[in-house]
Amino acid sequence: MARGELILALDAGTTALGAGLFTPGGEMAGFASARLATRAPAPGLVEQDPEAIWRAARRAIAQVLAAAGRTAADLAAIGVTSQRTSIVVWDRATGKAVSPLVAWSDLRGVERARTLREAGVMAAPQQAAAKLEGVVAATGLAPARLAWGNVDSWLIWRLSGGAVHATDRSQAWPTAYLDLGSMGWNRGLIEMQGLGELRFPDLVDTWGVMGVTARGVLGAEVPIAADVADQQSALIAHGGAAKVTYGTSATLDVSTGPALVFQSAQAPPFVQSSVGGQTTFCLEGMVFSAGAALDWLRRVAGLGDHAKFEALAASVSDAGGAWFLPALQGLGAPHGDAARRGALGGLSLATGKAQLARAALEGLAFRVREVFDFIAPMVPEGSAGALEALGVDGGVSANATFLQFQADLLGRPVRRHAVREATACGAALCAGLGTGLLKPGDAGAFTRYARAFEPRISADEAEGRLAAWKAAAYGPA
Repeated sequence: MARGELILALDAGTTALGAGLFTPGGEMAGFASARLATRAPAPGLVEQDPEAIWRAARRAIAQVLAAAGRTAADLAAIGVTSQRTSIVVWDRATGKAVSPLVAWSDLRGVERARTLREAGVMAAPQQAAAKLEGVVAATGLAPARLAWGNVDSWLIWRLSGGAVHATDRSQAWPTAYLDLGSMGWNRGLIEMQGLGELRFPDLVDTWGVMGVTARGVLGAEVPIAADVADQQSALIAHGGAAKVTYGTSATLDVSTGPALVFQSAQAPPFVQSSVGGQTTFCLEGMVFSAGAALDWLRRVAGLGDHAKFEALAASVSDAGGAWFLPALQGLGAPHGDAARRGALGGLSLATGKAQLARAALEGLAFRVREVFDFIAPMVPEGSAGALEALGVDGGVSANATFLQFQADLLGRPVRRHAVREATACGAALCAGLGTGLLKPGDAGAFTRYARAFEPRISADEAEGRLAAWKAAAYGPA
């Protein structure tokens, strides 16, 4: 391949940071990742080390380039995608982080979110607007000295050597600081919180060159050409219609095109992308604890690694009466119960590791079915076709037993993306569009599926199984 044609996608998730190399034809030419440590200093608090995230990014980039026998000079563009509405605060003079990264799942903002809603500001406990005041105050520094952003802004700042402080509207929307009318920062809310002198990121298009990497960072000036929120990036990789990503959380996104649809705070609208003043939206419902819940159960119950876990679940046809509610970090859509916690029940002397593994996978599939049933009626008629088959990606999507059960419950085909790291795939596609290396008609090359799972049970049987699980997990209706 000629120099300067590869696209690098930097994907900063909640539990890992990945760097993927893609060709203009949508093929992944390499992938490297580094685990990200998370600490919970108190119940409900979730933090990470921003400097460790930056080191992980540099390490992953170096590894993927070295493995492919490439250098930064071979890159045509970089696209950044990340977990949304996290918080990093750094010193504008030194560029060093002065706060921990406060993750989206952190619940320190529960009370502040309540008072904001009473004041007429729609804010959820997970959103940055419910937590940023406290994070800034905890630094002990004057806001005028500080800059802040989601982890995407932090990485772009460091990649550019401090020259670019930016975020796109798909990243800004979940913070609750974006004003719908102007699609700019809500200065009234910012001033009300006493953060008027705090430097907010510049708002940029989802794709389009916003700057270049510093030579001292990567050894070459590579265009930074996309910034997109992780769930929306995966949706773009699936063709922009509908998808479920099974990562730390499990998230269903369904595009509504240019229509902003709001029917419930438990399935809110999000900006899918915003380019050249043209904004598209999607509806989103989340199971807060998905891969994170399965990993927890694997550890505490000694169910082995991912391969052994899948083999255990596949070795039995059902959970033998055992059931699992994956709500270790609260109960997401459609319930919206941040105080609810996970539960495991229906155990007997006959319950073994295989039944526990099966119950865990089924519990996650049931929760996704709940989210699907909640969102489907909200989708505008013109977009309803997106739900006829469902694209999936993320770590748990590697589990064939799980995906078959998910297809059975949903009563429609479930298609696994050819690139499990679809979030990175979407960011690469956006970066290619942002530099002109790719045209809109080239996007189909990035939307490829490796396997489809067809439902094998009747709709009545699926309904019966769902009803039995709900009765066990939530009690009689």
